[in-house]
Amino acid sequence: MLLLQSMTGEIDIMSDTWCPIPWNFQAVRSNGDLRVCCQANITKDKGVLRKPDGTPYNAARDDMSVSRNSDLMRSVRRNMLDGIWSSECGRCKSEEQSGMVSRRLYEQDRWKLRRGDVIDHTAIDGSIDVDALPVTYYDLRFGNLCNLACRMCGPQDSTGWYEDYIKLANRNWFNDTHGREHIHRQQGKLISHSYGWHNNDSFWEQIETNAHNVQHVYMAGGEPLLIARHYEFLQRCIDNGAAASMTVEYNTNMTSISPRVLDLWTHFKNIEVGASIDGYGKVFEYQRHPANWEKVWRNIQKVDAASDNIRAWFAFTVTAYNVLHMPDFMQWKLEKSGLKKFNNSTTQPIISYHMAHMPSELNIRVLPKMVKNIVMHKFDQFVDWVKLEGYSDIVIKSADDIRNSVCGYMNYSHTYRKDWSAFKKSTDNLDKIRGQNVLDVFPDLQPWML
Repeated sequence: MLLLQSMTGEIDIMSDTWCPIPWNFQAVRSNGDLRVCCQANITKDKGVLRKPDGTPYNAARDDMSVSRNSDLMRSVRRNMLDGIWSSECGRCKSEEQSGMVSRRLYEQDRWKLRRGDVIDHTAIDGSIDVDALPVTYYDLRFGNLCNLACRMCGPQDSTGWYEDYIKLANRNWFNDTHGREHIHRQQGKLISHSYGWHNNDSFWEQIETNAHNVQHVYMAGGEPLLIARHYEFLQRCIDNGAAASMTVEYNTNMTSISPRVLDLWTHFKNIEVGASIDGYGKVFEYQRHPANWEKVWRNIQKVDAASDNIRAWFAFTVTAYNVLHMPDFMQWKLEKSGLKKFNNSTTQPIISYHMAHMPSELNIRVLPKMVKNIVMHKFDQFVDWVKLEGYSDIVIKSADDIRNSVCGYMNYSHTYRKDWSAFKKSTDNLDKIRGQNVLDVFPDLQPWML
């Protein structure tokens, strides 16, 4: 524990659950509901901030600054100050326990914001002075419009899932944090009505009022590069002069990189592109149906050749499908891709990655023990290859860290073992709908899919 002296003379203890996000950050779900952090999406209530009457705070209709002192936000802050893990922070806790670098840790590194910087503006009950601690970091999801139906996703975050969801669930509605959402067919398209929250002028007025404080905006989807309001947001930031001091970060499936967006990006201080690429060729196309690898590869090359203010990386989602392919993908990235921008930093010189915690049947912990042994062997072979090929010490360390982290997480808990039958069932059901066969892509799984 690190002891800090606050300006009030009180002793400030730096706990090992500390995270800057509850003090400088605001996150908006695809339906406009405000939440603690996207990492809390694996919890029962998705980390949603609620009013005393139980209804969610929503960016389209509520004062976003009021939600910063909601009951849940105050509770999370109190727990962090006391060194207690909130349930909403369970994903970071689980990842750290298994040796991974959690979001909590890399946000600490990103912001350098310490308890001593905020303690004088934080009350005993966990509430903060929102004027003294303005939002400098936004996570904005402008609806759920998306052209893909990735296997680890669902209708809450992708309109591309609607058709398959109706067939799988045998119903035309799903639940989200605002309640039951109905899917309708209109002019030949399946639509829903709760994901256009970003068309409300109140939201834009609040964002523009705070624009001078904003340093970082993270955008995901849906697919942000398909959403018209995203382009309007970029243009507004350029027009009001905020762009020059702002970093815009994306999580994008790389299916739509237009000349327009490449031009808009040149006006910003930094653009960070987290490309949702979980493999190459048929592996990518299977997990991120109905993507076309060749088209996506051309877009990756466009970004790699774009302006110097762009930093890019592969945001590899590790699932029970593609973990066996992960070493092959990393070897391809190093040996054959020829990319200059993607993962060219000393901290992440190969790829970036994160675990698919949900749905639970896609978590790599569901894998049978013999499959886990094959996974570990493939990672060992990859690390040996990196050393044999004479890559730098930085790359060798990264390869070793990735192996230890992924395999450590995979083997840390066996509580998911019962979900292997769910993995087989869901895989078979979706394969039938999509005309796919998991064994065409991952033949190593054949003995365990019977």
